[in-house]
Amino acid sequence: MKIKIILLVVLTFLSCSSDDNTVVESQEEPLIIELVTNNTNVTIDEVVTFQVKTNKPFGSITYSTDNFITSKTVGKSLGDSFGTSLTLYVNTANIGKITHSIEVSDANNPSKKAKSSLSFTVEKGNAVRIKDVLVNSFYDKDNIWDTEFSNTDPNRLADVFFVLQKPQIGTLTGQFQQQLWYKSNVKENQGDLKWDLLQDNLYVNPNAIIQLGLADDDGGGIAQDLLLGPPYEKDINLSQYISTKPDNIIFEDNSINLDVDFGLEW
Repeated sequence: MKIKIILLVVLTFLSCSSDDNTVVESQEEPLIIELVTNNTNVTIDEVVTFQVKTNKPFGSITYSTDNFITSKTVGKSLGDSFGTSLTLYVNTANIGKITHSIEVSDANNPSKKAKSSLSFTVEKGNAVRIKDVLVNSFYDKDNIWDTEFSNTDPNRLADVFFVLQKPQIGTLTGQFQQQLWYKSNVKENQGDLKWDLLQDNLYVNPNAIIQLGLADDDGGGIAQDLLLGPPYEKDINLSQYISTKPDNIIFEDNSINLDVDFGLEW
């Protein structure tokens, strides 16, 4: 009987001791993101900045203006991070509401992520709108650009398209460089060489230098430069027209027989 009583006491002690020393694991603090800016009402091509702030160091950042349908991600190597604060620089190229969506990942646990978004209201300001483009002439217009066709076949003519570039700021660097702004559809066999751009809402600060490129589309991503570059783009300075505000301007380069009309709306 005495042995049974002692065994019962020992088991009871062990049971109580186990309950008293149970360790409750603390939950990991979640990654929290905040986007901060001084001004959300801006004008076309105005550069704005905002801060990405987190409660823990983050190792990658993804940013998008179409709710991550398309996006760009920049990351640090494992063990490195952006810290807990980063300044982003953005252009405001389109009238209306533009929303910047941001996702960051925990530097020490990349599977842990946090998202936030920040919206800006963009007004026209003093921007000028490009309404249409008409290419009157270019080097060797109406002659053979596609040599696989005879000199009487209309397919010999250039399948013309143009591109416009304008200065855009690096989201992380804050540095400007010329980047693709607009690419037109192709006018096969020269077409009428006029493009109506009203529906494209191409607004630009007139103090910016825009660039024009003109090419013959040979298909398969191959194009022939119609400006006989390099350089492959021509600079257009709109600032000289700010005081007069003409409805259209003519851009010419007689050395390559280039003549292009731009319809404008101020």
